Amino acid sequence: MPHKILTIAGSDTIAGGGIQADLATFSNYDYFGLSVLTSIVTVTASEFKLFPVDTEIIESQLQAVLEVDDIMAIKVGLLPTPEIITLVASYLSHVDIPIIVDPVMVFKETSKIDTKNVATAIKNELLPLATIVTPNLNEAQILSGQMINSLQEMKQAVKTIFKYGSKNVVIKGGAALAGSEAVDVLYDGSVLVTLTQEKVTTSPPYHNGAGCTLSAAIAANLGRSLDTITAVNDAKKFVWQGIKSGVTINKKFAFGNVWQGARRSNYGPKI
Repeated sequence: MPHKILTIAGSDTIAGGGIQADLATFSNYDYFGLSVLTSIVTVTASEFKLFPVDTEIIESQLQAVLEVDDIMAIKVGLLPTPEIITLVASYLSHVDIPIIVDPVMVFKETSKIDTKNVATAIKNELLPLATIVTPNLNEAQILSGQMINSLQEMKQAVKTIFKYGSKNVVIKGGAALAGSEAVDVLYDGSVLVTLTQEKVTTSPPYHNGAGCTLSAAIAANLGRSLDTITAVNDAKKFVWQGIKSGVTINKKFAFGNVWQGARRSNYGPKI
């Protein structure tokens, strides 16, 4: 019987990121995926909408799913309001398994999301419970309160974010910094490690869902008790394969989706 793993996140109707990406990732790591839905996001080529789920419905889901046996890890994605963050944190404070937090606050499709109160709630209530937190550069800038335009600034920011209580912090540089490699930095409070992976160049870029997929893959690996560096490095390879063999949405979109099945698929590169 496969072990179980839980995602608490939003729905992405085009299935690149969100709860769909998490469940697809879990399946490819041979887990049985469980879910708590926090919001519904709809994206078209011209419009982005976010619909938070009522807190009473979220609480009912949390009560039900946390009665399940054999949950090996929990991945937390989009929690769109401070009230939802507070609710989720109140339940997670009673579990004793790896908690992987992807602090989703910034969307490439829109800049209209007010992140100030969400970021405060994440820092004060969620990060002290986290085994690892995985912000991208934009989210790391919000959490650390500084600009990040270089590897050195990433190294400064990761130490600032660590102070909010997560046992480990990995800042995802992705393709944002100059050079031929995607660079992440991982910090556990004493050791800072720079992780690199060859950048993938495709047209369109297949990066929708890369952050969700990475954090879900890390959760899967930590659920198997892998050490953090091994867990993150493998997750980076998993995402690289997913971007390399990405899925086109349609010609109207400027980006495509990560393909979480690339590692298993005959169509994906074998590494």
